[in-house]
Amino acid sequence: MEIYLVRHPRPTRCEGLCYGRSDVPVDPEELAGAAASVRSLIPARVLRNARMFTSPASRCLGLARELAAPGEPCVAEELHEMYFGAWEGVPWDSVPRAELETWAADVWSYRAGGGESAAMVAARWRGWSARLTSQSRDLPAIAVTHAGLIRVALAGARGLGAELMIDAPFASVHRVDIDASRPGTP
Repeated sequence: MEIYLVRHPRPTRCEGLCYGRSDVPVDPEELAGAAASVRSLIPARVLRNARMFTSPASRCLGLARELAAPGEPCVAEELHEMYFGAWEGVPWDSVPRAELETWAADVWSYRAGGGESAAMVAARWRGWSARLTSQSRDLPAIAVTHAGLIRVALAGARGLGAELMIDAPFASVHRVDIDASRPGTP
């Protein structure tokens, strides 16, 4: 099964912040540009036939609505960004250096800010993709989501283990093929 993971457009007024699950705005011009770019990166047959899913965050929902029009995307809580706990809304340079170093040393297990670990995000992804695959193996899917979820999905798909330094720019598109005989695994 083809799943196209799309990162949301660049939000406004949050440069340098750990915004995680915080609901941050996207400029309408940025949204329009992201929608046009994403449409050019996903095959037309997929855009016509895919089921559209989105994180509940408004920065994702707006783009998903543009891509799904005239239809409506399905909101999936599992597609939300990693929860950064006490770090949410805090400037990255205010997060204690020792905590950042601990996270960097154990990115899969460390619960950044007391929130979620990458392993927890990966479990959400695997559960969601397994349910999606079991519902329909024939139709492709598009999921508008976040860098954290995209990184763990791609790390699993590429067999990278602990490596999460995967580039996932704003409005980027990443294809993952899920093996229908083993739902939840690439």
